[in-house]
Amino acid sequence: MPAVPPHPGPRRRRARVRRAWTQYSLWLIAGVLLVGSLKVAQQAVVPVLFAVFVTLLLSPAVEVLARRRVPRVVAATLLVVALVVLVGAGLSATWRPARDWLDTAPATMRKLETKIRPMTRFIAKVESVSTQAGRMAEPSSKANDAPTAVALEPKGLVESTQDWIITILSMLFLALFLLATDLANVGRNGNPHASGGRFGRVFERVRSELGRYFAAVTFCNSILGIGTTLTMAWLDMPNPLLWGVIAFLLNFVPYAGSALTLTLLTVVALVSFDGVGKAVSVAGTYLILTTLEGQVLQPVLVGRRVDISPPLVLLGLWFGGWLWGVAGVALATPILVSAKVVMQEFSRVQRDAQADERVETVRTRASAWLQKNARRHRRGGSTAP
Repeated sequence: MPAVPPHPGPRRRRARVRRAWTQYSLWLIAGVLLVGSLKVAQQAVVPVLFAVFVTLLLSPAVEVLARRRVPRVVAATLLVVALVVLVGAGLSATWRPARDWLDTAPATMRKLETKIRPMTRFIAKVESVSTQAGRMAEPSSKANDAPTAVALEPKGLVESTQDWIITILSMLFLALFLLATDLANVGRNGNPHASGGRFGRVFERVRSELGRYFAAVTFCNSILGIGTTLTMAWLDMPNPLLWGVIAFLLNFVPYAGSALTLTLLTVVALVSFDGVGKAVSVAGTYLILTTLEGQVLQPVLVGRRVDISPPLVLLGLWFGGWLWGVAGVALATPILVSAKVVMQEFSRVQRDAQADERVETVRTRASAWLQKNARRHRRGGSTAP
């Protein structure tokens, strides 16, 4: 009696498991290499990403001007020049107050330390009690411990004014080129069923969606900055325009930016006014403004389509700060939003393709059925007497 060969099912399952683990390992290695490359190429990647962000921010205005028969090169140049002039005017208006505030920072910190001395004394007592408890738990502590190694901070993105100027000019010229080039033209004029046409249509949708999103966020932050300036002037805070600009800029960083602005306003109010009541009024007013902006105005203008969960945003901020420092923190949210929109658009294209295939299948089957019945009817008619 011949031997029965073993069933091939377990072998196939083990082979599939090995292939899956191999694929996961390759993806992990590729991710580690990508992160290392981005870390090393920081000086080249960060300006490009900021240029893309500026392009997405200004692309809706370029499209509006292009529809009014303004050449794209002229529209892009006008918008970039207007952006430079606006940023220069903001820096000119806030440079002197910011420099004065930085010059008086040591005296401000000494005054703040005097005002919060009761709280620091209480914290010092708590720390002394915890230290004594630790010594009781570990009586045999070494007296000659080795000195703690101090880690040197890595150098920043740019190291001098010349590097700053070169980086900013490169970013502006790249943004101008991206705005003046209609990269989605292949999606409008090419074959819609070709891969290039599909990619062009997806790119156009993503650019339109992200442009509307960043324009709405910028508008919301502008409303918050204007409201902060007016309320700080009403509460007699020093340099209200400076605080409005700080609120506008830091609000691009979700959660952490508004928390930092609230902390700065509270500290300056504690130093500038006698008593705690005025500081509470300043902090409460800004808290109301940022709550209305984040919970009422931004959901109405932006909507929930590109909403990202807070833990993912905080994780992105942490990872961006570790990867690129302050620039990474600023770029974390735009990158997360862009990734979500791209995934949504590609899944939408895939669903549309599957729907087209189903419609085509039903149409083909219906046509085959009609042709079969027509042939049967013709045969029946020819054999009839």
